[in-house]
Amino acid sequence: MKKSKKLTLTAFLSILLLSLTSCDTEEISDRIVTLVQNMLPNIWITLMQLALFIIVVVLFIVLAYKPLKKKLSKRSDYIEKNIKDSEEKVKEASANLEKSNQLILDSEKKAGEIVQAAQKTAEVRAQESEKELFTKIEIAKAQAHKDIETERNNMLKDAHKTIVDSAITTSKEILKRDITKEDNDKFVNDFVDELLKDK
Repeated sequence: MKKSKKLTLTAFLSILLLSLTSCDTEEISDRIVTLVQNMLPNIWITLMQLALFIIVVVLFIVLAYKPLKKKLSKRSDYIEKNIKDSEEKVKEASANLEKSNQLILDSEKKAGEIVQAAQKTAEVRAQESEKELFTKIEIAKAQAHKDIETERNNMLKDAHKTIVDSAITTSKEILKRDITKEDNDKFVNDFVDELLKDK
């Protein structure tokens, strides 16, 4: 890139020297004057262009830059507010999550305690029910033994009475006379003794 600039500059200087060496100096001086006049701008046009540039800059600042800056400032404030709100909401959400987790842990702990208490209560009630049932069974057994014993005694009394009645009836028929109480007792005792001997 530097070589091309050097070559361009060398070519320009060569052309300039060739034109200076030509014999027509008046033409060269006219050219130089025209070139210099063309290089320097007209002062009125330059001032007019400068005034228009200033007006355009002022209009740009008033109509575009300031409203745009206001909008950008509002947008920046809005975004900043949203970021702060979001950060606060994240903090609140974290706090709520922590509270929820703590509530869950407390609930699980209470549920465990309730289950343990229910198990203990169920075990105690089962033991009480078992004891009560065992007591009722023992009472029922005792009552059954008592009832059996009572029934046995009643049967023995009925059998004794039946035997006595049969013995008296039989004795009357055999002896053909009335039997006294002593005779009756003797027959009964003899009969019972006979029964006991057979057993």
